[in-house]
Amino acid sequence: MTKINLLYLAATVFVFFILTNSSANDENSLMKYYKNGQATELPSMDNDGVNAFIKDVVFSNDPDSPIVCGLFRMEKGAPLEYTYTYDDVKIILEGEMTISEEGGATIEAWPGDIFLYKEGAKVTFASNSSGLGFYCGQRSADEL
Repeated sequence: MTKINLLYLAATVFVFFILTNSSANDENSLMKYYKNGQATELPSMDNDGVNAFIKDVVFSNDPDSPIVCGLFRMEKGAPLEYTYTYDDVKIILEGEMTISEEGGATIEAWPGDIFLYKEGAKVTFASNSSGLGFYCGQRSADEL
């Protein structure tokens, strides 16, 4: 092998080592990275006739202060009625949703809109097409 080939091989091995040993997703790392997380496949909420999908993506089940973040998609179909048993924040990432609070406002939500739902809020979600939101709630994972 020539010196250039050896240098190229050494550089390739070094880059491979750095990429595969990055601490960004090491189980001992305090930071986790989810590449293209917005494209995560979401399971159905299994409500008959309602095209609603949700997935808790990241969470801490600390018993004193649990937190969960994930993705929620609402597609055209019957509306989803939901009562919050915890505080939650949602930001619309793509598409559109119509969000109504029982006895309150009805809002046409678009990307960039942010909502705060306090414990006890009774909310209806609907969409004329499809909308995707990112949420962060004060609950344990998979506690819907």
